[in-house]
Amino acid sequence: MKSEASPGWRWILRGQEVRLGLAVGLAMLAAAVELLPFFLLAQAVDRVVQGGPQMGAGLLVLAGWTALALLSKYLLYTLAYYFSHVAAYRVLFDTRRALVRHLSWAPLPWLSRWSSGELKQRVIQDVERMEQFIAHHSVECVAAIISPVWVFIALCLLDWRLALCALLPVPLALLAQAWMMRGLTARMAQYAGAVDDLDGAVLEFLRSAPLMKAFRQDARSFKRMREALARYQYLIGRMIGLTVPGWSVFVVLLGANVALLFPLGLWLLRNGQLSQAELVLALILGTGMLRPLLRVARLNSQLQEILGGIRRFAPLLAWPQPAPGEVHVVARGQAVTFDAVSFSYEQQPVLEHIDLHLPAGQMTALVGPSGSGKSTLAWLLGGLLEPGSGNIRIGGQPLSSFSEATRAATVGVVSQEAFIFQGSLLDNLRLGRPEATLAQIYSALRVAQAEDFVRALPQGLDTLMDERGVRLSGGERQRIGLARVLLAETPVLVLDEATAFADSRTEHRFYQALRAMWPDKTLLVIAHRLSSLCDAEQIVWLEHGVIQACGTHPQLLASNSAYATQWRHQFHSEDWAIRERGTLHVGLD
Repeated sequence: MKSEASPGWRWILRGQEVRLGLAVGLAMLAAAVELLPFFLLAQAVDRVVQGGPQMGAGLLVLAGWTALALLSKYLLYTLAYYFSHVAAYRVLFDTRRALVRHLSWAPLPWLSRWSSGELKQRVIQDVERMEQFIAHHSVECVAAIISPVWVFIALCLLDWRLALCALLPVPLALLAQAWMMRGLTARMAQYAGAVDDLDGAVLEFLRSAPLMKAFRQDARSFKRMREALARYQYLIGRMIGLTVPGWSVFVVLLGANVALLFPLGLWLLRNGQLSQAELVLALILGTGMLRPLLRVARLNSQLQEILGGIRRFAPLLAWPQPAPGEVHVVARGQAVTFDAVSFSYEQQPVLEHIDLHLPAGQMTALVGPSGSGKSTLAWLLGGLLEPGSGNIRIGGQPLSSFSEATRAATVGVVSQEAFIFQGSLLDNLRLGRPEATLAQIYSALRVAQAEDFVRALPQGLDTLMDERGVRLSGGERQRIGLARVLLAETPVLVLDEATAFADSRTEHRFYQALRAMWPDKTLLVIAHRLSSLCDAEQIVWLEHGVIQACGTHPQLLASNSAYATQWRHQFHSEDWAIRERGTLHVGLD
């Protein structure tokens, strides 16, 4: 059950309130101490104007107090930044750990909707943005907000009219800022989407870099990246065009109070209501009074970006931890039933009203043209997708009622692309069964036709694998993926083009060994070669998301022309031969 509560700042900053409170308090005190040198400067001006024999000694004393004030400011800001940095990195650690933990709890259908670029932004970039704000901007923002308050109090002590005069540009500046920030939330959402697309395109481009180099292609030849860059450039240009004019007006207005303070200060000086030293102090403090708000305005846009990141990764933190003890091992030899199952991708029907029974302990093969919905049907059984309507039952129990742990222990899925983690080959194989013995591991490798090449590796099972298994060929990665799933010994096994990289003989030996080792395993197989599926007890012809025919290989050859045509084409293509003198002959026997 998904939690309704979305984590906010209170959740993210939990446990760090004391450190952040100390950082804020020290920053406020530092902002006050920061004004002391200006008061001391005014006193120095007064000493110089008055003159006298003790002027030099008095100036030395003031210089000493100024140095002490600067040292105090340095120490206060150092302590404030120390506490804010410790809090920031603790927040990053706790948030990333929580994200990884909750990702492991999230249901597969929900998780499969996220692209690698989206996950990268949420787990890495959106979290990383918080560090800069908490570690640096929290102290800077507090100092920037409290500093005008201290200045206002100081001006009030000099003359209340000077204090009010210094604040006159603020309403106009706030109106300019509101104009600048109009529609920022929607623009930031578009920007985040563009970053997601660009991250995904960059990751895909980097993964395909060897292929691109082989064909001498550069980034301009990669359409997805080109489109993502174009969209990103367009959004950035639009944001600049909308915000820069308002920002310029805002900056000018925040410094415009000098045009009011100077005439008023001269008038007060002429009337004897203000001394020369006080006039200097008022002008120094007043003209710089509002400039810290520039930093606040910049931080406001960054805060919106950070809050947008929190809203993006909040759904990842909404999944509760599964209750312990929810693994229910389903007995072997269980039948699988698809009952009126339908599925659509973004309102586009892919499967329509599928009624299919997979007999227990038998092999069912899905065949049909590309795009007919075969992989979608396999993913529905594997729990990677959820049906739009209808039910899938295993042993009479709805698959939707299974916990994630029970589903993983019941249905094993192997796709065409087997992912290999960085680590030893043994760690990769034991992923779904950590307690597996070496005898069980080599038995699974033997069935997967991988034992020989694993034993031939220099370190055998202890051989370290690079990320994504780049040290292995495509066929070797697939066989390791097969062995990993076979080791889990799930009652139901889904093979979606899991032997695509294997030659026909290796593929045939695999299916023979699989059925001999686990005769009671219920199999759903998708394979490119129909010759590998001839021995299946049931072959299902799927076309346009609808089951068109179902039966054994001889039955479909006799009753379904589409299946017979595909069989004939594959049979003939495998009988090609190169004759002497370079003539190409296609056998039609």
